[in-house]
Amino acid sequence: MTKTTLENEQIKRDFFDQLKGAKGFAKSSVVAFSDAISQWQKFTENESFSKFTKEEATAFVEWLSTKPSKTKTGKIALVTQDNYLRRVKKFFEWLSEQSGYKSKISKNEVEWLRLSKTDARIARMGTTRTEPVFEEVKKVIESIKGKSEVDMRDRAIISLALITGARISAITSLKMRSFDKKKNVVYQSPKDGIKTKSSKLIATLIFPIEWREPERYFVEWYEYLESKGFRPDDPIFPATFNDIGNKNTSKAVVSKRFWSNANSARNIFKTRCLDAGIPYFNPHSFRHLIVGMWMEEILPEKYKKAISLNLGHESVSTTFDSYGHSNMTQNEVFGIIKNLKNLKAESKSTSITQEEREAIEKLLKRSA
Repeated sequence: MTKTTLENEQIKRDFFDQLKGAKGFAKSSVVAFSDAISQWQKFTENESFSKFTKEEATAFVEWLSTKPSKTKTGKIALVTQDNYLRRVKKFFEWLSEQSGYKSKISKNEVEWLRLSKTDARIARMGTTRTEPVFEEVKKVIESIKGKSEVDMRDRAIISLALITGARISAITSLKMRSFDKKKNVVYQSPKDGIKTKSSKLIATLIFPIEWREPERYFVEWYEYLESKGFRPDDPIFPATFNDIGNKNTSKAVVSKRFWSNANSARNIFKTRCLDAGIPYFNPHSFRHLIVGMWMEEILPEKYKKAISLNLGHESVSTTFDSYGHSNMTQNEVFGIIKNLKNLKAESKSTSITQEEREAIEKLLKRSA
């Protein structure tokens, strides 16, 4: 075994140990990373990882696209190419922070390990599109006229999913005390019984998207519940029951009971999508959408970190596959989120090339 081969294998073992230990990756996932890195080693003929350059990264992308494969097209499928590139990229990002490699591998050059924007979208789309576009969500929300309590509630729950990206299990367990109307913050606190992933405390400032109606619909619903006498421990999105009127007629109204699980809320999304003539997109897809909306802009690393924390991710790499600014206070996060709209306006007046835009765009494939 040559010195270079030995060094490569040793640093790979360190990376795999980090995946298994610190990150908690399953054995099958580690094997997938190993396979991807092996593709890189085949391409470079096992040269030292420290010799990584953006030119080599670009050539590797091209090599993957033309490599023979036992598929109908005779080439590696785009989704497989995308998986290889994402894993190799993750490895070199980690490597760029390790002793002996820090001064040799630039994180900016690691960014070149990517498919083109078009190919990436095709690869991550699969056979069925799994997330809506903004115009489709807008159509769903606008189709609900709010003529009844149930309409108002359904419109508000879909609106909140859009403007916070919160998980449906958390949204359906929110209490009146969970929303601070003055600060415009939704506090997802496990101590209050809010069902967050891994029981994490998540404070989410409503994202300042350009279309303000969803925020208004949610706040109007919240204030309507206040007028009905809902207390701090009552649900923001209560279950329904059939109210029998004086003429022995029945209509659905909201109760003060929580849903037993999130399935009823998922059915709301399904029903309202289909009623609006839109394919059903599950609530979690709205979490993908909010990230995609901001990824259309040029975002400094600190802004990416704030968005990541606002969504409740432990690491910005989960959201944007990037690093930096991991120790911001809650006030700093909220300050940056409030300024996103200004940044959006500023970025529109800034001239950038398509190549530069593609180099910084990292669409969230799957939330943690």
